[in-house]
Amino acid sequence: MTRFKLNNRLTLAWIVNLALIVLTVVISVAGYKAYQRLNNMVSELQQNAEQNYNLLILKDVSFYVNEMETQIDAYRNNSKPDYIRNFNASLDNSQYLIDSLKANYTKDEMIALCDSLSFLIKERAKVQTKLTAINSDLLENTLEDLTQKIEALPKAISEADTLTPPKKIGWFKKATNFLRKEENKIKEDTTVAPTQSEILQTEIMSELAKAKEESKEKGSELRYQLSTLEKESQVFQSKIIDVINALESHELEEGRDHVKDIQGLANDTNREVVIFSALSSALLLITLISQLNYVGRNRKYQAVLREAKKNAEELADAKEKFLANMSHEIRTPMNAISGFTNQLLKTTAPGEQKDQLEIIKSSSDHLLHLLNDILDFSKLHANKVKLNKEAFDLKLLLNDTMRIFEEMADEKGLKLKTSFDGIPNYVIGDEHRLRQIILNLLHNAIKFTPKGYVELSASVESKSAEKVSLRIVVKDSGVGIPKNKQAKIFEEFEQATVADEAKGTGLGLAISAMLVKLHEGEFLIESEPDQGTEMILILPFTLSQSLKEEVKSKDENLIHLSGITVLVADDEPFNLKLLETIFKTHDIKMVQTHNGTEALAALEAQVFDIAILDVKMPGLSGLEVVRKVRAGKGKNSQTPMIALTATVSEQEMKESLASGFNRVLRKPFDENALLEMIRVETMKTKMKSSLAPKMVKAVAKFDLSGLREMGDDDFVKEMVSIFKSSSARSIENLKKAIQLKIRESLKNEAHKMLPPARHLSATDLVKVLETLQAKADKETFDELSIRIAEIETIYNGIKEALKD
Repeated sequence: MTRFKLNNRLTLAWIVNLALIVLTVVISVAGYKAYQRLNNMVSELQQNAEQNYNLLILKDVSFYVNEMETQIDAYRNNSKPDYIRNFNASLDNSQYLIDSLKANYTKDEMIALCDSLSFLIKERAKVQTKLTAINSDLLENTLEDLTQKIEALPKAISEADTLTPPKKIGWFKKATNFLRKEENKIKEDTTVAPTQSEILQTEIMSELAKAKEESKEKGSELRYQLSTLEKESQVFQSKIIDVINALESHELEEGRDHVKDIQGLANDTNREVVIFSALSSALLLITLISQLNYVGRNRKYQAVLREAKKNAEELADAKEKFLANMSHEIRTPMNAISGFTNQLLKTTAPGEQKDQLEIIKSSSDHLLHLLNDILDFSKLHANKVKLNKEAFDLKLLLNDTMRIFEEMADEKGLKLKTSFDGIPNYVIGDEHRLRQIILNLLHNAIKFTPKGYVELSASVESKSAEKVSLRIVVKDSGVGIPKNKQAKIFEEFEQATVADEAKGTGLGLAISAMLVKLHEGEFLIESEPDQGTEMILILPFTLSQSLKEEVKSKDENLIHLSGITVLVADDEPFNLKLLETIFKTHDIKMVQTHNGTEALAALEAQVFDIAILDVKMPGLSGLEVVRKVRAGKGKNSQTPMIALTATVSEQEMKESLASGFNRVLRKPFDENALLEMIRVETMKTKMKSSLAPKMVKAVAKFDLSGLREMGDDDFVKEMVSIFKSSSARSIENLKKAIQLKIRESLKNEAHKMLPPARHLSATDLVKVLETLQAKADKETFDELSIRIAEIETIYNGIKEALKD
């Protein structure tokens, strides 16, 4: 029954999901179609909202036709050439507009109407031109001879006429006035014999009579021509108006058709939107039903997941606690075993006992290797491993790693080869993790190679201005790995063979693969049974020009340790005994305490150069002790302290540093690493104490007189301002250079600070800057950081003094 119900639920879920998919596709199609229609309607509405340019053109054509009429009438009344030019311009403009209108049409009938309109306007222009030319031509031809005769009047008459300034009158009126004068003279003196003037008068009168008669004869003909042309002009005008009206009617009709199309499109769009809305509502309803069903099931799943998460977290906490406790419990006795073995090896002469000690050391190292594999694997799985970014000597790392296996290879008669062609000297990355990867690969190669060779090679895969991708290959002539097992060997606790020689955790390659992934690199394998194996790494690194920190020799590490007093607090007697043995060798005075309460009492009673406290102790823990000491103002509130721990938890490391410890040292520890920590921390304290009086004394030593000699007060203020801003910036850069451990930057910034310091005659500041520049390549970064603190103190004192 339960199974049947489950099948019904699954069927319903499939039906609902299928309905959702189909409905979503249908809605998408409907929505797309509705969108297209709506988009088209908007485009049509926008087009309809725009002005009808064809109608505007027709209005302009009508305007120019009327303008032609106006200009030609004006020319008839006043024969100025401007009127004719305006007339011709209006004719040209009307023809241009008609051509533009014609280009907008595709129908033959509309193009024909445009051609007709153009023809009618041109013909009417010809008629108007003819009407204008008739009157002027007739009058000029009829009176031309009479004009010549009047101009031939005697000179005396002309001189008599000039006694009074003549008015500007026409030649016809001149002739009439002249004839009247002559007629009056004849009436006054009839006795005088006919003169040349009288004869000329008679001829003029005769010519005038004849001209009058000819004018009457041609007048009727002129009026007939004028009447005919005006009628013809009216006919053209009427046709022009008809054609323009026909074109305008066509445009208006097209507009009405366009509106009808938009209305139809709007109706279709509305229908599509209604369909889309209905389908969307159905989709929402089905989705709501599906979501309600999903929420109901999801609540059950979440309850199960919460329970599973809780169990997983409890398991992870238990696993982490187990690993931490296991690490602590194993590392504590291993610290004693490894430490005392090293001490005995220093004092034991060659012989059977030394050989036995070597076996003990080898076994403890192997046990530590297995423990580190398990812990590293756990941290990698929990994503708690972070890569360091420090410069290191790549060739030195590869050679040293290969040298570790020389004895192992000699025992098997294997030949070790190296090839490091063209690789950079220094790169920035995690030296320890790279060494760990290569160690695993070389160890496996030698372990599974009965005869022949093992080769470690490195080359550049790709390179840019700041980055380099290295190709590191471990190649051997060993047994090889079958294809079906090549992927399996990277799995946890897996090995390619179960032979006796293949002892180990089976985590080496799994850890290496995880570390390569953490580097964002590639791990490739090429192998055939009995043909050897090639393990190929492609790893990216940042290029570096030099090492960040110089490696100190053992003799240098042990300097300045003689005569110091160390407090050691540890609840493990053999750890105390080991430290006592180490410190005796270097003439270091050691005070022992066995728990946190004793350690706190000792720190309150006596001044120590340094304190080494176990983190986990009965009573007060190391963390509680250091917090109490740092919080008070006792004798050792500023004393450097080292945390000694057997765990590897990063959380505990951070907690230790946050509580007040200067350094954290993990068990089992290396003797030289411990001594180096002690040397650095005690040296820092001594330098601070020795430099403190100097810094107080030299705080505000400077002189502005040299600047005042070079310029006015504004110049001095500007130079002081430059000194403050540039020095503050350089001090911040010096601190960054210390953090990043870049020696070249220390020298550059010190060099930048020197000129403004010299301008202010800040002799003490100049002195420490020159010392920093000279010691940047020689001292440790801890020593250099103290010098930078001195520079900052002197600068702050000068800055404060410059405010006054």
